[in-house]
Amino acid sequence: MVGWTNLSSILGLLQALGSLGYFAVSIAQITTALRSRRLTEPVLRILQLIFAPLILLLSGGILFFNGWRLDPILQFQQLLLSILIGYLILLDLQGNRI
Repeated sequence: MVGWTNLSSILGLLQALGSLGYFAVSIAQITTALRSRRLTEPVLRILQLIFAPLILLLSGGILFFNGWRLDPILQFQQLLLSILIGYLILLDLQGNRI
């Protein structure tokens, strides 16, 4: 059962879609950094490229399909966690432009 009116299900959908966008932007940043030879540690950046969107996509899928079962306090915790993840992603994307 998928609940569209539940906050956790909506957060799960946003996390899943955001992970795909983060993956696309990270690939573009890595390719431009490799072409200009600016990337100092490509192995760590590529590992981050693989695992961060995968974890976000998995977490978003779980929340989307099972978020309607969560208690209100756990839904609030997921909201706070999603805000923190969004903030860290924005910091990561801005930090790579410098």
